[in-house]
Amino acid sequence: MNFDKIVFLFFVLAFNVISFYMLHTYKNNQENETVEVVGKRFLYIYSAIFFLVNIAIAVFIMCFYKTNSFLFSLKRVCLLSLLWPIGLIDFKTYKIPNKFILLGLIYRCIIIIAEIIFERKYIVGNLISEVIAAIGLALAAFLCSICMKNSIGYGDIKLFIVMGLLLGLNGIWSAIFASLIVAFLTAVFLLITKKKGRKDVVPFAPSIMIGTYISIILTGM
Repeated sequence: MNFDKIVFLFFVLAFNVISFYMLHTYKNNQENETVEVVGKRFLYIYSAIFFLVNIAIAVFIMCFYKTNSFLFSLKRVCLLSLLWPIGLIDFKTYKIPNKFILLGLIYRCIIIIAEIIFERKYIVGNLISEVIAAIGLALAAFLCSICMKNSIGYGDIKLFIVMGLLLGLNGIWSAIFASLIVAFLTAVFLLITKKKGRKDVVPFAPSIMIGTYISIILTGM
């Protein structure tokens, strides 16, 4: 195995270890919320599954999307490491903690430093694409939240900003498209099974998580 692949897998492991630590810490700090609905055993099993899934996706990307640069792929697996804890928390509490949003912004800042060193000739174009994606998606989501009550929360909007900064214009639309399909199918299922009514709030982050996973696997973004 090449050295860059070993380093890539190291970062994948590091990202997911940090996410597990933050999820575990969040659980322990929310005595009236997450602790009551997420047991420790479930938390460990859920985390272990996504550890394995993210490692498998990292290997898949290295094998089938060889034209993607190291930092390009790193931003994708970085986002995935944020989405699986966010998806669980939003599903259980209807909240997206700001500390995960902040972590995503910190990751992006660190990767910018690496881009300045190793991919300087592409950094301006990448940043323009990512800023446009983040602002455009945030504005669209904000307008949607105003026009349709309980459709998109402010936590979702902040998550969209992080996604735009990590995926750029080339990757964000396929991720959002897949997420909307997942959200639609989920809503239909919940209505048919009468687990939710038309006026009930359905957390969006789990659909974003699944849609982004699907998009990265199918397209490499």
